[in-house]
Amino acid sequence: MIPCVPGSLISLLNDRKGSQVQDALLLWLEEHCRRLESGIIKVRQDDELRGINLFPELPPLCCTAITNGVKVRASAVFVPEGSNLEDEDEKYLFAYTVRMSLSPEGCIISGMNFGSCQLYWRHWVIRIGDAVVDNVNGEAVIGKFPLLRPGEEEFIYESCTFLSSLPGSIEGCFTFVPGRGHCSFQ
Repeated sequence: MIPCVPGSLISLLNDRKGSQVQDALLLWLEEHCRRLESGIIKVRQDDELRGINLFPELPPLCCTAITNGVKVRASAVFVPEGSNLEDEDEKYLFAYTVRMSLSPEGCIISGMNFGSCQLYWRHWVIRIGDAVVDNVNGEAVIGKFPLLRPGEEEFIYESCTFLSSLPGSIEGCFTFVPGRGHCSFQ
C-alpha cells in the first residue's frame, strides 16, 4: 500500500501548530502534485476526458517485465472508500492496472521477429500471506484479446479484488502468440 502522505511529511504535520485536518489535506494534495511532477503518476487522456491516473507508473511502485519484446507494467492502489473493515470476507479493496505494449523491434521468439503479437491466456494467483485465495486461469483479459504492435499505445485494463486480511499479493503471467492469434477482435 502506498501512503497518501509519506512518513517524513507526517512528522512535519505533527510539529505544526494549527488545524491538523487542514494540514493533512494540504499535504495529501502536495504529495499528489509531487507525484505528477516526478512522473510517478500521470495525466491520462481517454477520448475527450482528461484525468489524473492515480496508479503509479514508475518503479518501485510499478512492476515491469519485458519478455520477447512484450512489456507488461502493473501497479495497485488501496481503495479506502470501497473497503469495509466490518466485512469478514471483503474488508480491503485494491484496484490494479496492467499495461501492455510491444517494443519497437516487435515480438522476438527464437531469433525471429514478428510485427505483432496477441494476448491469448492469463493466469493470476491472489494470496493472503502464504495462502492462495483465488486462482484465475483462462483466455483473454476483461473479455479482450489485445493485439499489440510496435509504436502503438499501451493496452490498459483495470480491475479490482477484495482481500479479507493483509498482507496480500497478486502475481501471474500472460501468454502471447506471435502475429495474430485465432481471435480477430481486440
